[in-house]
Amino acid sequence: MRAFRRVGDHLEAELEEFEVALLASLVEQLQDILGGPDSGQPPAGLDAFERLAAASATQVELDHDDPLIERLFPAAYTDERDRDFRRFTEDDARRTRLDEASVVLSDLAATADGAEPLRLADDDFEAWVKTINALRLSLSVRLGITDADSLDALQGLSARDPRTHILDIYDWLGFVLESLLDASA
Repeated sequence: MRAFRRVGDHLEAELEEFEVALLASLVEQLQDILGGPDSGQPPAGLDAFERLAAASATQVELDHDDPLIERLFPAAYTDERDRDFRRFTEDDARRTRLDEASVVLSDLAATADGAEPLRLADDDFEAWVKTINALRLSLSVRLGITDADSLDALQGLSARDPRTHILDIYDWLGFVLESLLDASA
């Protein structure tokens, strides 16, 4: 990947075909963990009351026993108030993450599998930053990265350890995120 750079009114980067496929796959996996891009969406053509009723009936329950879900949707309180907080906010937060992931997938699709540069409109910047960050958080949970020491411990993995490939993707996503932030400054 060539780092993001400002080109006129948008950010631009060049990705190889495998990088587009890898990033799209990771984003799609994130969407699956969050209940899929279309889950929890009320059908079109409903009036306001019907949409409200349908939305409450189609809420997706996230598995809070999964440490990944806890990392992406941390507890706001350490007591019974957290259940109410989640009840009133979590579905909107989940849908927002899914919408942001859809923006990333749409931008990736526009590259024609890397044949064209990746172009991000300024309006897409936040969706990209949040989605890439969510992917890094997801991999950090699966790798057991909790602090600098746990990350340093992974640096000494054997090349035969399958976690080395996940760590490489984690590092690459860090480069993508840093490049994106640097180009926007």
